Amino acid sequence: MFVPYAAPGDTLKVEITETRKRFARGRILEVLRPSADRVEAPCPYYYRCGGCTWQHLPYAAQLKAKQALVRETLERIGGLRGVAVKPVLGMKDPWRYRNKVQQPVAWDGKQLISGFYAAGSHEIIPIEDCLVQPELSVQIVNRTKALLNQCGLRAYDDKHHHGWIRHLLVRTSREGKVLLVFVARSSDFPQESKIIPVLMREFPSLVGIHQNVNPARTNVILGRKWRRIYGQDYLEERLGRLTFRLSPSAFFQVNSPQAEVLYDSVKAMAGSGERLLDLYTGVGTIALWLSDRFREVGGVEENPAAIKDAETNAEINRIPNARFIAQSTEAFLGGISRDSRHGLTVIVDPPRAGCTPAVLKSLVALRPSPLIYVSCDPGTLARDLAILTKGGYRVDDVQPVDLFPHTSHIETAVKLIYDR
Repeated sequence: MFVPYAAPGDTLKVEITETRKRFARGRILEVLRPSADRVEAPCPYYYRCGGCTWQHLPYAAQLKAKQALVRETLERIGGLRGVAVKPVLGMKDPWRYRNKVQQPVAWDGKQLISGFYAAGSHEIIPIEDCLVQPELSVQIVNRTKALLNQCGLRAYDDKHHHGWIRHLLVRTSREGKVLLVFVARSSDFPQESKIIPVLMREFPSLVGIHQNVNPARTNVILGRKWRRIYGQDYLEERLGRLTFRLSPSAFFQVNSPQAEVLYDSVKAMAGSGERLLDLYTGVGTIALWLSDRFREVGGVEENPAAIKDAETNAEINRIPNARFIAQSTEAFLGGISRDSRHGLTVIVDPPRAGCTPAVLKSLVALRPSPLIYVSCDPGTLARDLAILTKGGYRVDDVQPVDLFPHTSHIETAVKLIYDR
């Protein structure tokens, strides 16, 4: 029974809103007896904004609940009983951690508003502050929105397919540097000469301002066309000993301090050896993080722009033993011979949908050991682990890492050993 905003230990009056063969969903009508773990959420937009949904739990209780979530999902979906799940590695300060914000923009009849969608809808809840965003990101979004309003710009209307501004995207580094992106319906920029100089003057931390053009009738945020308006076409972020250059659209973990914790967990699981293959490598973060442990490391990613970033990251960090290939994981694994598995360690970090059947079949045929699976979704992780264990793998280590405090999301690293 899935009930949003419930806390373990609550006694609730619940209305059932959906029933399925194996589960049901409901909504709280009344909290009859609150759990000892229930607290008042500090966010003024809580219960309306669909972003954070666990702020009514103390952070220590969130970590325990996430550990239980991973364990129960592995059992229920993956059939993996008796697998030990380690305590979740959490943050000392679980606030203001997100290094990337994407706010949709709309017209409320009087002015532009921006914020986040209400749960399960496209209704934008106007937000003036967000406790998981850096204060600098919030200030830049609010000032940019005010300038757009002053200059009379209109928000994109998806029903009538008119208007200009669709989203505001802000990317920040731990050193306080910022990239700002205007996601617009068309390639023009009304009042650009009035808006951009003000932002440059008021926010010296802005190292680059860009425009992304998305003319399509779609829920996808970014289009294919980019224009650099001012400054750099990248943002530098520091993780441990490494510096990463990130293009405005590059995938990167949204929680930089916890990314280090996750990658250290993966490094401990992988050990050291001859060759490391990092599948779904993105901008090369995991491959480069482990490059000092292997004679040769390689990364595979189907996005050519991400591979370009990965190659740049290897160059600026002076890592000569890393090579990257722009190819789909399915195609790459399809061209590997089984003889290649000797001395090979493989890491997979797929998107939320998990690995495709073709990838799992190729991994079982290749039989690398160890095989490290990094997942942002316990459900698809459990599904894929069930297939890998049937193919001869044994789950050796499960380490959840909390990259998304105050939400139900959890990152998990799993070490598998071929045992047949």
